[in-house]
Amino acid sequence: MEKAWNIVKMIFASVDRGYLIRSYILGFLYMAIVVAPHTFMYWHRDTTWITLLLFPFAKLVWDGVMNTLIGNNVFIFPIWIIYLWKFTKYYILIKCIFYLLIVSILNKCK
Repeated sequence: MEKAWNIVKMIFASVDRGYLIRSYILGFLYMAIVVAPHTFMYWHRDTTWITLLLFPFAKLVWDGVMNTLIGNNVFIFPIWIIYLWKFTKYYILIKCIFYLLIVSILNKCK
């Protein structure tokens, strides 16, 4: 049990505090506006809170993959396309969060 706790502490310590706070706020807003009204009918409430707790780590993995694929390139799009992409990205992250968590843990435990 202590080894698992040390892994959890190591994972939280390795992520920037500002990034965690921003990701939790964005994840909470997205869950409250888009996901929660539908998931509370079908999911157990604990699953929704676990998903929210794990959201920053899934976002961290996603950002790392996108940084590797795109690099430092800048794309200019209309604002409605950017917001549509952000909502789509958050939807993908919420649906794949447990798979991305495994990747995140394996990456941090190296």
